[in-house]
Amino acid sequence: MKLTKEEIQFIDNYLIKNEVKFWDVRLELLDHIVSAVEDKMTNDGISFNEALLDVHRGFGNQFIEFGVSKDKIFEKGLYQSNIGFKKFTRQKQKELGRKYRKITWKQLKIKLTSVKFLMEYIVLILFFVFIYKYFPKACFFTGLLVLVLPTFYSAYYYFKNKSTRKSLNFAMATSSAMAVWSIYNLSFYILKENYDNVADMPQIYFVIVACLFYPMIRINLEVYKKVYEENKRTYNLKLS
Repeated sequence: MKLTKEEIQFIDNYLIKNEVKFWDVRLELLDHIVSAVEDKMTNDGISFNEALLDVHRGFGNQFIEFGVSKDKIFEKGLYQSNIGFKKFTRQKQKELGRKYRKITWKQLKIKLTSVKFLMEYIVLILFFVFIYKYFPKACFFTGLLVLVLPTFYSAYYYFKNKSTRKSLNFAMATSSAMAVWSIYNLSFYILKENYDNVADMPQIYFVIVACLFYPMIRINLEVYKKVYEENKRTYNLKLS
């Protein structure tokens, strides 16, 4: 039995009220729940309300009926707990984390065997050597600029199109870049404990770190663009 547009919209609103904040997670849950509800209505001969409540519980959302009147069971049952949806979102985070880590390492191998990229990489290293030799005090800020490129890039896409906002796919695609930034930032604060200011720090350290992580940065930029294009197509198709 196929659900009406009104019933599908009700399920979508119900997911929003249950704080499923990522739109791409909500779409996946919506497809799954609509299919499960239709199956239950067809195979078990039950009403839409009964089927939806069964599916809601099936996700692990807790429901205590004690003290709830029969005419309020459907309303209270759907919104009493959203713990199952929270677990589902956390599981998706883990899956996407693994997915993007695999993509990153795969692309890293490809990049390091690309003549075009290796030429680009050599130019970058020579540029940093030049900075270190003639403008050593600028090494920290130059390295910082290189390593925060993914942050600027992701911010650009965030404001460019609303498909990236509240998207778990896009959020997880940025995680590896944030890890690189965290390592650089942590190292800076460790050095800060032993030096009074940035100018006194061993600038060669920032040169090495920036050059070492540059291939990862380049890959992150490409992954961002790919995820952005995929998200944009899905968002425009399903939510526009």
